[in-house]
Amino acid sequence: MSDSHEVSAEQFREWMAPTVEALTTLARAVEAIGPRHGNLPTAESEAMRELAAEDEYRARSGGWEHPMTDTHTFGRMALWAGADCVRTFAAAFAGAERPPLYGHLVLARTALEASVVASWLNEPGVGHDERVKRGLCEVLYNAREVKRLGLSSDADALLARAEEWVEHFGWAATFPYGKPDISGTKRRSVGDGITRLVVEDPEALIGRAQWSRLSAVNHVTWWGLAWAFDLSGAEAGDSGFATVPVGTDSTKVALQAFCILKAIRVAATERVTLMGWDDAEWREACRAAEEREEVLRGLVVQSADP
Repeated sequence: MSDSHEVSAEQFREWMAPTVEALTTLARAVEAIGPRHGNLPTAESEAMRELAAEDEYRARSGGWEHPMTDTHTFGRMALWAGADCVRTFAAAFAGAERPPLYGHLVLARTALEASVVASWLNEPGVGHDERVKRGLCEVLYNAREVKRLGLSSDADALLARAEEWVEHFGWAATFPYGKPDISGTKRRSVGDGITRLVVEDPEALIGRAQWSRLSAVNHVTWWGLAWAFDLSGAEAGDSGFATVPVGTDSTKVALQAFCILKAIRVAATERVTLMGWDDAEWREACRAAEEREEVLRGLVVQSADP
């Protein structure tokens, strides 16, 4: 599928079937592991130690009732959002009349961003203060957005309350680029976060390249729309634009599938570690996902060879 020849929609679905299965299976495993453990951390887990400190942080906050519990919940919901997008990405190739050109890229972008946020919120070993700062960043970000969009009549009061919590902790909040920074704690940039999740080299450009490409599709820029399919062999018209047969490029689909499969697996594994849920079923789900990741990585690398 990497030699740019055309195939039927049915042949493309057959080629995608193992990847669809891998994405769907892992997404379901992510969604199932919390309920399998009652959505509660194990007795010896880091998350349980954080919950044991909740009374102390509640008292320090000046009114935030559940600082640790809420932060754990934010991490769970971000991970669920990522898994849902991964599963929907897979479904787009499972039975559609023809493969999508753009819809799966929008899903991939959201899956990657959700994975980055989930990883940041669930990262093991960050310490109690840092965990609470990350949760408070989410509270402030949400409160600012609710106020900006006029979604609640008490938006001003909700924002003022969150800002008071920051002050009670003795921290300072600023809003560079519209997102909170609480005494040096802020969300990771999505590009850097993608790199951290999908490759070993933190200096690699894959995260920023992925984020730029997928954002270009989301923002409906010409180069983003053109990137989604192969322009080689195109016939240029008088306008300077090219006419091409419309179809999905298998290598680009493989790249997205690799990135979202690995990103959600790594992000979910961080939550599993935090909560103490590392059981045999989860390890088997990871093993199967990693096998498919290697296949997809090979397809992408092969297509890049001269």
